[in-house]
Amino acid sequence: MDTRSIWLNLRLTAVLALLGGVARAESVGMCTSKDATDLERLAAQEVRRYVYLRTGELPGKTGQQGTIVVAQKNSPVITDEAVRAFSRDLQAQQYVLKTTTAGAKKTWWIVGGDDTGTLYGAYRFAEKLGVRFYLHGDVIPDERLAAIPDINETGKPLFALRGVNPWGSHPFGFDAWGTDDYKAIFTQLAKMRMNFLGIHCYPEGHPYAEPTVWVGQKGDFDAQGQVTFSYPSRYYSTLSTPGWGGYVPKKTSDYCFGGSLLFQDDAWAPEVMRGYCPIPETPAACNDVFNRTAAQFRDAFGFARQLGVKTAVGTESPITLPKALRERLTAQGKNPDDPATIREVYEGMFRRIAASHPLDYFWLWTPEGWTWSGNKPEQYTNTVRDVKLAIAALKDSGAPFKLATCGWVLGPQHDHAALDADLPKEIAMSAISRNTGATPVDPAFKNIAGRDTWAIPWLESDNREGLAGVQLFVGRMRRDAADALAYGCTGLMGLQWRTDILGPNVSALAEAAWTQAGWNPTLGKTQEVTPVPTPEGAQGGKRVPYLPCDDFYADWARVNFGLEDIGTVFAKIDGKVPSLSDGGCPSGGLKPVTKPWSEILPSFAFINELETFRPRIKGAGNLDRFDYWLNTFRYLRAIAEVRCVLAKPEPQELTRLYTEAYHALLRSVRTPGGLAMVVNMENNATWFSTVAKIASQPWPNTYELEPRIIVPTLRGSVSKDEALRLTFIVLQEQQPAEVTLLWRPLGTGTFFKIPAQRKARATYHVTLPRAEESFEYRIEAKPADGKTILWPATAPAMNQTVVVW
Repeated sequence: MDTRSIWLNLRLTAVLALLGGVARAESVGMCTSKDATDLERLAAQEVRRYVYLRTGELPGKTGQQGTIVVAQKNSPVITDEAVRAFSRDLQAQQYVLKTTTAGAKKTWWIVGGDDTGTLYGAYRFAEKLGVRFYLHGDVIPDERLAAIPDINETGKPLFALRGVNPWGSHPFGFDAWGTDDYKAIFTQLAKMRMNFLGIHCYPEGHPYAEPTVWVGQKGDFDAQGQVTFSYPSRYYSTLSTPGWGGYVPKKTSDYCFGGSLLFQDDAWAPEVMRGYCPIPETPAACNDVFNRTAAQFRDAFGFARQLGVKTAVGTESPITLPKALRERLTAQGKNPDDPATIREVYEGMFRRIAASHPLDYFWLWTPEGWTWSGNKPEQYTNTVRDVKLAIAALKDSGAPFKLATCGWVLGPQHDHAALDADLPKEIAMSAISRNTGATPVDPAFKNIAGRDTWAIPWLESDNREGLAGVQLFVGRMRRDAADALAYGCTGLMGLQWRTDILGPNVSALAEAAWTQAGWNPTLGKTQEVTPVPTPEGAQGGKRVPYLPCDDFYADWARVNFGLEDIGTVFAKIDGKVPSLSDGGCPSGGLKPVTKPWSEILPSFAFINELETFRPRIKGAGNLDRFDYWLNTFRYLRAIAEVRCVLAKPEPQELTRLYTEAYHALLRSVRTPGGLAMVVNMENNATWFSTVAKIASQPWPNTYELEPRIIVPTLRGSVSKDEALRLTFIVLQEQQPAEVTLLWRPLGTGTFFKIPAQRKARATYHVTLPRAEESFEYRIEAKPADGKTILWPATAPAMNQTVVVW
């Protein structure tokens, strides 16, 4: 039977099943309107998926015990007058979840104020089933659901915009992302009921131009936004010359301990840079990098718009004109510093964005130096003039997006709210928190009225704690969210690079954007918070930096590990995990620490406590997730001891500890951010070389650990007729005899096999058939001898699932 026939035989039924509170999927039906929108249909698909994952059974066709209804508030399928009444006042993005009983049957209502609200309601329903969502993917508890709970909840966001502000400029972050990575993130944002992603673009000389934003004139691109004139730009690759962080060029094939197997090319780089590393050198190559980036955003940002996720890109103000453009303008008889010329350039930039990819906001970042050294009055004047030129240019261009400001500080030092008086009210104002997130949300937000304001706390720091370490900040996220609400902010975003290691932080921020009941006693009335013990190293003063988070970690540990007690360990170390960094972007250096290891070791006692829980953990998924954190912490501890040994070099001990650290890291890698931590071990000039020159022997280049499969990018949904592309790693020294992907339509039929194609080293690629309906899959690697390796860890009992819409 061909693929299309398989899909046609397995069309999504209009009926789902849940047995009156007991997880028997064939006994309850689900209905949506025949005129449902795309997002309503996606909501229905998602409910079907998560009922299947939680019960182990596909919902049936009949509804003998009850029905799940998924619809907007005005849908004809809402036949219950009481439900119509309590959903009548729902606004956009809002939803109601409610269970009603009539006779022997129950109805679970998922009703949205609009189609986006309906989708959010579906994801909240999934959370009520025990599912949790994070940037890197979903967590489905191992233990099957025993009963479907009755639900009575109204969801109303506290902030109109909620999301993330990813950064790059070194191995960590979006520099490594391709189209599928962006789409995966957009999917997870919607699941967390977040709706914004905005990225900053460094200009030429600060330290180098990035291809996120092209700067040029309106005659230098075609109707599709393909540029014909540009300049050298790049994202980070392992062949890059130093930028932020002092990374040195090093081929991935030279990596040790089998780390080279993780990468298919010597230049680990994003898709848009392939073939042009470390930097494009010809005019055609320069144009191609910008055009590839625009094509990536066209595909990914268009996908985001379908999900209701808004996007932003932007660069620094006053604008930096690249050298090549300045020379071109001068040759045309124009003064590059003339306001009229600047306005013309802005118009060209905006017209090109409008032609090349969707966008909701272009944000102008005030100078970074304002947060470190303040600003002179004329610097503020120049920035305001530049923003006004951009405003005029946007009007001239007719581009269909808005402007916003952002910066490392909300405004100039004389008055952080000064821009409010000098810019039109339709311009949103935002700022990241100062001191890489250690400083609370700027109180000046409360002095701004009549415009959108977005607070952007740091989910992790690229300086103080270092991106090679572990940063747990649930209590800080709650504090920042409470402040943002008290100051009247309309947006709450988190600044980040990595994904899986930030699971608790991102989840806490996402939750705090919808409800703060139970842990914020002031609930928006004042910026003061209830006193709790202050974490070591946090800034003091009258305000206490962290809010309680025991309840969060109890739920997080129960869902992720199946043991709520583990949450007590994480709650104790929230904001207190020992730092690897001695300061410096992004991960600090391995400088010797003269303090004896015996005095530092007690700060890692929590690892021993965590190890005592491991024998009690049941379920392959629970254990896999627990081991990720355990190995991550072991890596952290080994690196900390390395720094102590460097103070009094002992070659044998240094070799042992660095090997221990690298091995622990290889056991925990599972996302692009994890790969970046391996790159940091090798390409950071102050890490590998510092240790290697003292170590007692050359590092082995073979992989000596247990084999495992890694799928760095997980797509949870694809557009109808989109072929899902999977690139994954079979991490073992000897090439497997066979690597296969097995797939089938969700929950039904036999599995079909697709042989994986080896790309290079330990990386493999599979393209699945263009899908008409949702499906599930797993990966099997059969060695020449030994046990077959499966991915995901829960396979074959619970496979990876993908919704098609």
